[in-house]
Amino acid sequence: MAAGSLRGALTAILARYTGNKIPPVTCDFGPAGLLRQKIESGVKCDLFLSADRTHPEALLRNNIAFRVEPFIANYLGITTTTELAGQYPDWLQLLRAPGLIIGTSTPVDDPCGDYVVQFYSELSKTDPELAENICNRTRHLVGGKNSPVIPAGQMAAQWLIHSHQADIFIGYRHYQKKTSELPGLSVIAIPEEHNVKAIYCMALISPQARIFADYLLQTESQQIFIENSFMSLS
Repeated sequence: MAAGSLRGALTAILARYTGNKIPPVTCDFGPAGLLRQKIESGVKCDLFLSADRTHPEALLRNNIAFRVEPFIANYLGITTTTELAGQYPDWLQLLRAPGLIIGTSTPVDDPCGDYVVQFYSELSKTDPELAENICNRTRHLVGGKNSPVIPAGQMAAQWLIHSHQADIFIGYRHYQKKTSELPGLSVIAIPEEHNVKAIYCMALISPQARIFADYLLQTESQQIFIENSFMSLS
């Protein structure tokens, strides 16, 4: 089971892996918090790839997993309309713009939502008024157990902004290359010194997961992650 944000990169890695005639791997994708709940309820899983460390370590503490290891990293980024990006080309200008609704993933159920909470917390240390203001304008719109299903073929930011549920979407940065190519949308970078680094970790649940887990750490797989706009751990 793997975090939904890994779908593109992991699909490419799995294609290469099965091409090597190693025993095949099947994968279910979804918000990592909800996948962890499935695993805890007894759904069969050999290897869990989460967008954070919290959920894998919970499985380790509960003796469901026997090892937790980081394997790749990510950052947050902002998507908005092309019009708003023209008015507010800087990330702080955009967040300060009054009345704009900010969409994010759902904390606890989806680690991306937790990273946004952490981003706000760090922002509050230097600008508590802004942090409180954007918290009040934030809606948890995807990745939760009760969130509506994103229409097939659409990205979360694309759907939420074009359907006027949000003016801004804060999500994972690796999506931004694809998002920036969509009509009417623009991306705005959050500088790394103000950003939150998302450390993706794997939880090994059965011994047979070791072979594929090791493959994810090899140069071949790491390069595919980087080609899909993830960041190396170093």
